[in-house]
Amino acid sequence: MRKLIALLLIGTLIGSCGNSNETEKNYTIIKEDQNEKIKKTNIDIRLKKEVNEAELKEIALNIKEERKGFKMLWMFYYLPGHKVGSGAWATTHFSPDLEVKMLGATKESSEEMEKVKVTGEIINTWFDNDAMMPNKVYLVKENNKLYMKTLYPKNSLTDASEIINEVVEKKKDGVTRYDYDNAHGEYYIVEKNGNLGMYGTDGKFKEAEKVK
Repeated sequence: MRKLIALLLIGTLIGSCGNSNETEKNYTIIKEDQNEKIKKTNIDIRLKKEVNEAELKEIALNIKEERKGFKMLWMFYYLPGHKVGSGAWATTHFSPDLEVKMLGATKESSEEMEKVKVTGEIINTWFDNDAMMPNKVYLVKENNKLYMKTLYPKNSLTDASEIINEVVEKKKDGVTRYDYDNAHGEYYIVEKNGNLGMYGTDGKFKEAEKVK
């Protein structure tokens, strides 16, 4: 009997050690909206780091396994710093078959963007950590003119590109504003924290962080 008890204790200890070494989940569920009537659930998920399609599929299958009562599962993934509800970096939808989509820029394409050399004298730089369309904005002086040069990495929606807008600087009451020719009444303002605010006729719609 003593030997049996000892063996059981050893087995318990081994099992406990095994559980403590389990791989930590590389995601957390931010929000979930379940509809029992139509057997559908929408799930917002925060990834701890960028993953590939195979890893996304594994995560989706694990989450579905925990929700066997639902036929349709729509999952939206966000990387650290991405704002929920402003476009997902990736999706995995069971409708009812699984479909995996990488919408935003991959790590490789973002690294390629960083290698692009911007011409002119760079006065300031900002980064817009958008889930689907991340971009880097440069305020540049070239040929005695000012330009906002915006670089986009390649993603599922578009190839890598550079958008150049000539801007006019205006300063009033300590606020620096940059106007440029466009059909939507858009302009830039350098915020008090140094970030670049993007404005339109309805006010501010985005803010890019200053690159230190």
